[in-house]
Amino acid sequence: MNKTLRLSGMGVNLVTPFNAAGEIDYPALERLVLKMKTSSIEFIVVNGSAAEAALLSPEECLRSLEFVAEINDCEKLIIGGLPGSDTRSSVSQILSFTQRSSCSAILCHEPLPRARTASGYLGHFRSLAQASALPIIIEHNQASTPDIIGVLMQLATNPNVCGIVEATGDVALNGALIRNASDDFFILTSRDVMMLPLMALGIDGAVSTIANAFPVECSEMMGQMAFGNFQDAQLTHHALAPLLRILESEGEASGIKAILNHFNWAENLVRLPNTPVSEEIRRAIYRELAELPQHMVELAMQ
Repeated sequence: MNKTLRLSGMGVNLVTPFNAAGEIDYPALERLVLKMKTSSIEFIVVNGSAAEAALLSPEECLRSLEFVAEINDCEKLIIGGLPGSDTRSSVSQILSFTQRSSCSAILCHEPLPRARTASGYLGHFRSLAQASALPIIIEHNQASTPDIIGVLMQLATNPNVCGIVEATGDVALNGALIRNASDDFFILTSRDVMMLPLMALGIDGAVSTIANAFPVECSEMMGQMAFGNFQDAQLTHHALAPLLRILESEGEASGIKAILNHFNWAENLVRLPNTPVSEEIRRAIYRELAELPQHMVELAMQ
């Protein structure tokens, strides 16, 4: 166990397309993976927060991970997401993941039911780190509490915990992580609307949902930010910002699928209790897409 993996740059929070029968739409998933392969996206997260992974069976999660890895054919780094569950079930699943998948690390979602104490949170992720033959990445999406920074810092010292995907976009929390984490521990955000300000703060990269539709622009924006060219990065950020705010209103999976459906990449289908975006939000999304620069629309359709 060691921290040999150091993620940075732009990763995609890959969606799980569904067909009319409610099953995984593998032809659509293949199209999306091929789209990512030809872009400058640096890594693909399968069964992440935008994938509706909590609504997939353990076997579906493994099968989608194996399928993406097969289509990817070692072109991009693959990170496999482990849906949140009780600790015992999660340990059992992570053993299957490491035996059957060819990913580089496991992104471990927070436990369900949610840990009510710091010791429960700490114990859950320590158990996963001990069980996994691959390095694990913590996904954190709880509101900050006085002791959460200390808990995360304890986990950051674990030799098999290589990084964190921080989903709240909390500037104070991310700043504390940057100041206190060791150089071999990476910090990514999965809150798209906070990518630019948090990169300016000093995080290492992002796991982006909007990159499913706009991988070229997101990769270019990340490269610009990494080299300190925030003036050009701001142009892309402000072009996408209205869409990013809308995506947060009714769930990122529902929102991004409405966008992908508009560009004919996937059906606008989700699994209950998720629902497609409301008519009001759908119209708002289409209005903002119509306002995008023409070159962004053309690239999204290719």
